[in-house]
Amino acid sequence: MSQRLLPLVLSLIVGLTPATRSVAQSIALPDIGDPSQVYFGSDEERRLGLEIMQRLRERGMVMDDVQLNEYLNSIGQSIVTYADQNGVPFTFFLVRSAGINAFALPHNFIGINAGLLLATQREDELAGVIAHEIAHVSQRHIVRAIADMKRMALPLAAAMVASAALAAASKQAGQAALVGSMAASAQHQISFTRANEQEADRIGMQLLAKAGFDPRGMSDFFTKLERLSGSSENQVPEMLLTHPRPESRAADTQNRIEIPPVRRTAPRDRKAYDLAKARARALTTEDTRALVRELETSLAKGDFSNETATRYAYTLALRQAGRYDDAQQQASRLLKSDPDRLAFRIEAAEIALARGERVQAWRQFEEARQVYPDDFTLAMQYGRALATQGDPKQALRLLQPHLRRRPNDPQLYATYAQAAQRAGDMAATHATMAEYHYLNGELLPAIEQLELGLRSPGLAPNQEAQLRARLKQFRAEALAQNLPLSRQATP
Repeated sequence: MSQRLLPLVLSLIVGLTPATRSVAQSIALPDIGDPSQVYFGSDEERRLGLEIMQRLRERGMVMDDVQLNEYLNSIGQSIVTYADQNGVPFTFFLVRSAGINAFALPHNFIGINAGLLLATQREDELAGVIAHEIAHVSQRHIVRAIADMKRMALPLAAAMVASAALAAASKQAGQAALVGSMAASAQHQISFTRANEQEADRIGMQLLAKAGFDPRGMSDFFTKLERLSGSSENQVPEMLLTHPRPESRAADTQNRIEIPPVRRTAPRDRKAYDLAKARARALTTEDTRALVRELETSLAKGDFSNETATRYAYTLALRQAGRYDDAQQQASRLLKSDPDRLAFRIEAAEIALARGERVQAWRQFEEARQVYPDDFTLAMQYGRALATQGDPKQALRLLQPHLRRRPNDPQLYATYAQAAQRAGDMAATHATMAEYHYLNGELLPAIEQLELGLRSPGLAPNQEAQLRARLKQFRAEALAQNLPLSRQATP
């Protein structure tokens, strides 16, 4: 370990509480082997990325809101198209945190804090942040940093990785104490060097232009962060701590990087950005009733920049507050102004379900399917409703095509498993729960689900063949990782 890093690593570990230290150190990096052969393989990267995501989920920091995550993915995937990819799909997700931050994890996971989405003023700024994180991944900055960390003792390296991820996502005081200021310092000195940041800026702006976004959105947002930082260290946005930059990062972006010409692409739905911000505001509020009062006042006085987005946030907040009649009235107004807007159609159906009007809800969902027959967001929202309150077999038919289109979405598999269980198809229940656990990096629970599936009564020959093939693959991976397999495993 270098003399420069040793004090930093020790100070980081000292700064962790005992409970935090055990959590961070439980994320184990692979064996270092020969220190002269620094290498971080794709299997190692996948396991580490999934394990960190699992830790974030356990702390309730990943927002599994289909609409918001689909919106982020619509931006991210349009940019990723022009990036150097490593054959692993990118996953963009919203983090339940008011902090202004974004971060990239191993295995192409990119998290965007809700606070960052709310801090942007236009979609190009949000796209600029996402493009910057994509550039970090495509230029292998994350993997290179981890490869360097493999020279350290394993518990220290694991703590460093876990701390950087949790620090980036956390907003709670207790979670902030999880890593303290040392995590930001660690990422400053190890993960993202000045050269890394400048390269991510340059590549990110090129990606933005190719994807049809205004590259100046990146520099505009840096300008905003510089302004927010003020003169007090306590006011510095998290992104400036976890993404160290040279002095006057905004000026550096504007002056050192030539603004590339924007490629003309199909125009994006600009309303989607305003509605995403409104939804994030409503879903992340800590005081729903206070938000309802605030939005009521804004609508009454005409004090808003976008009436539709404000009314949408108001509708969502009313439903969360249990004021279903008022929510229904607001949803009707939204639909009258924009009858084909999917977000409004889904909200109207969800309100109908909350009011106990299931027949109306199913009709509204079906009418939405006539307009958006293959939409994933609608399939998930409708499928979840059917799986819990309606016809589970219909939910299976609705979700089945998406299993083929989105084989890496754990929430899709969880929803399908819920519907399969209610429909009485235990083989499908265990098979899809196995995929859910596997996609969350939980290999042994995945194997257990497959073994249970093979014991299901009335197992069809094709189901048995599929379960056994998947079980063979998972067991081979478990053996390669030296994981303990059950002695009473199904042959």
